[in-house]
Amino acid sequence: MLDFFSENTVDLLNGMNIPSTYWKDKSLEYRYWFRSLIHKIDSSIIFKNLPKGWSNDFFMFCLWCKGYVLVFKTDRKDLLQYGENGIVFNPCTLGGYNFYYQPTYAIVANPYMTSKFEYKFDIEGKDKERAALLKLTPDFLGVLDIIDYYASKLAELSKGIDMSIINSKFGLIASASNEAQAATLKSIMDELQKGNPLVVYKDQLKESDEIIPRKEPFEIWVQELKKNYILTEQLQDFQTILNSFYTEIGLPVAIEKKERMITSEADFASAQSQARIACWVETLRECLEIINEKFNTDIEVEYAREINDTGDRKGAEPSEPGGQPEK
Repeated sequence: MLDFFSENTVDLLNGMNIPSTYWKDKSLEYRYWFRSLIHKIDSSIIFKNLPKGWSNDFFMFCLWCKGYVLVFKTDRKDLLQYGENGIVFNPCTLGGYNFYYQPTYAIVANPYMTSKFEYKFDIEGKDKERAALLKLTPDFLGVLDIIDYYASKLAELSKGIDMSIINSKFGLIASASNEAQAATLKSIMDELQKGNPLVVYKDQLKESDEIIPRKEPFEIWVQELKKNYILTEQLQDFQTILNSFYTEIGLPVAIEKKERMITSEADFASAQSQARIACWVETLRECLEIINEKFNTDIEVEYAREINDTGDRKGAEPSEPGGQPEK
């Protein structure tokens, strides 16, 4: 089964954008946050009235990671199950350019189509009426740069939080001059951890047959944990980075209105959070207008959540049969 959010699939769809060495040095924390953020971004917009047979998951994945798909009409009987009335989509590679440096052809290479592995569509020539591009952004790019930017920061901060938790355990550091003293110190700590309120040890220790003169047997360093405790600040930084990501992709963020924060500043913060997603939705709608007219479809795209001036969330309307379910 194809894992839509695995690094192998990302490599497959992005080719030169993500070389094979991209994931080699990425940590487990990075991979976790990469998948988490791409799942979150998937909830920012919804499509309605997608043709029956389309894979919603793969469709959204291609848009987010690749940045565009080719929608085309086919008369191959084996492909009719994947798109109502022969209207299907697939990731593609673009080439050529017109007067305004827009691509003029698209190549679909799908192993499923074994009889002819590769199809080249002249989207501005002979195939103009049976193929059209649907893109997420005006520059034909996906959102992997956004995901990578924030996943890298969250991964590094996650490592820092783990280290802070480990450091918070180092309350005491002790030294002993020989193995006998070290064993005694360990026994004392074991008794204390068991809850014994009083631990007695000999003030003279034998090392071979020689009596060690009476002296301070151990040297203790007490860590100032409270002074060096930064976990609280790190957790706050963690939420700040996540909020920045949510703002970037148009997901609602609770705005803490400060004492002197005027209404216009709050409105600006709200508008800023909608800037990028507004670009995505507008670009998609322009493409869908052409696609709907060309293929007699009724595909729509909307914000997954709308926030009114009072901060209330308004969910999108349910999808029509055959479209993407409401999130």
